Amino acid sequence: MSIQNLLEQKTVIVTGGATGIGQAFAMGCAAQGANVVVADMNSAEETVESIKKWGGRAIGIQVDVSNQESLTGMADAALKAYGRIDGLINNAAYFREVKLTPFEEIDPAIWERIFQVNVRGVWQCCKAVMPAMRSQNSGSILNISSVVAVAGQPGYLHYVATKGAVLSMTKGLAKECGSVGVRVNVIAPGFVITDATKDRPIEWQQSFLKARAISREQRPNDLVGTAMYLLSDLSSFVSGQTVVVDGGHIMY
Repeated sequence: MSIQNLLEQKTVIVTGGATGIGQAFAMGCAAQGANVVVADMNSAEETVESIKKWGGRAIGIQVDVSNQESLTGMADAALKAYGRIDGLINNAAYFREVKLTPFEEIDPAIWERIFQVNVRGVWQCCKAVMPAMRSQNSGSILNISSVVAVAGQPGYLHYVATKGAVLSMTKGLAKECGSVGVRVNVIAPGFVITDATKDRPIEWQQSFLKARAISREQRPNDLVGTAMYLLSDLSSFVSGQTVVVDGGHIMY
């Protein structure tokens, strides 16, 4: 993998960056020349070492996005290592443990936990990086929602609700942060094949595949190009936007 320069001299934090979609984002940022902070509940050492192996720059931080103190430590570590924070990808989410459940039967404890991570976590991550971005008068925040927030999905009301909240928060944040030079956008992926999703019912997976204009499985790398555009100066006048990356399932 060769290093390009779309994000040269920028520092990007990727939450949930140790595996799956987050790992693809972290690798993509490093390939574009960024200093990458791979933040995850679990060890990010494998991703960090992979980046360093081909000449990229990265550090790993263990972080709980539902804990503000943990996130403050994440931002401090990024500043200590690289001196600035230019980008944040809010990718961490509670999904692996979320099961297909009629909405009347959802456990309130699961409902609370998924909102704690998927909604409050996004808000708290933004809070953690804003002092640095505000002082620079620049920054790009990229939130990760889902196509189900646009199209709906039976059996996953708790997850759908959190991803809808991310869409709305992105618009509010974009309006509030634009005056200090910070852009906020959102990617809404389709159903992506990862270790966290491959055990979903095959009929459910096939329903997404059949609805696409591009009729193949979606993989994490399919999201990377759009993310690099939204993090980079190529999108310097783009904010508050939702980009659906799903192979042509949902069309506007």
